[in-house]
Amino acid sequence: METPPDRLGEMPPLSDRATPAYPIASVDNTLRILLLLSERNRLNLADVAAELGIARSSAHRLMAMLTYYDFVRQDSASRAFRPGPALVDVGLSAVRALDIRVLARPVLTELAAATEMTAHLALPRGRDILYVDGVESRRTIRAALRTGDTLPAHVTGVGKAMLSTLSDDQLRQLYRDAPPQALTEKSISSVEELLDQMRTAREAGYAVNRGESEPGVLSLGVAVSLPEPGMFAGLGLVCPEVSADAEWESRIAAQLKAAAAELAKEMNAYRA
Repeated sequence: METPPDRLGEMPPLSDRATPAYPIASVDNTLRILLLLSERNRLNLADVAAELGIARSSAHRLMAMLTYYDFVRQDSASRAFRPGPALVDVGLSAVRALDIRVLARPVLTELAAATEMTAHLALPRGRDILYVDGVESRRTIRAALRTGDTLPAHVTGVGKAMLSTLSDDQLRQLYRDAPPQALTEKSISSVEELLDQMRTAREAGYAVNRGESEPGVLSLGVAVSLPEPGMFAGLGLVCPEVSADAEWESRIAAQLKAAAAELAKEMNAYRA
């Protein structure tokens, strides 16, 4: 079966594609469910059965298997299904195929040199973030690199910046089963407090962590829009509180916003 030339992010309609010689109904139905989730974000069993033209019992078995592998999560109150962490990871794998770290490395290097702060690139992992790359400050007293580490998104500047791209309803759903947990006395510990900070972050275009991940550490982060619709990475700068002056927030925010715009431009050019 011939396939069209690969253009990342371009999805020709099903009607324009050659039908597989030996289709497997269960695989076809499973993949159609995942495509439906990308369009609607929430599905119930009636939706699945109607769209696929199958019995509710068959739809239930398919959704149970997707739930088992964490491709979907079911809301205990509404019984609706939403995308799970495994599906998010599959989507982000397309971003990693760009090797976002290669594109971001010059941006991180320039940020660290210009600000004398440690610069990080992070990706979302549900309620957490994963630090995928970083460049350490050259200052004697500095924040250490966290490459390869995960932290709760709500206690970091870069994590809160990515959370701010979600709506209030999406945030309530994300923290429905358990409120954000405080790591220090300054950490967010309630959903309402988180929502208040997210509204501020959306207006400002950045988010700040003042001793919320660990005492004496400041960080500021911005979200970077990726070529995949609705997906974001994050750029963050971190330093010990003792090394920050009174004007650090406005200065660092401006530098991070400019860096995020440059990285988004580079990624879009790569995908063109």
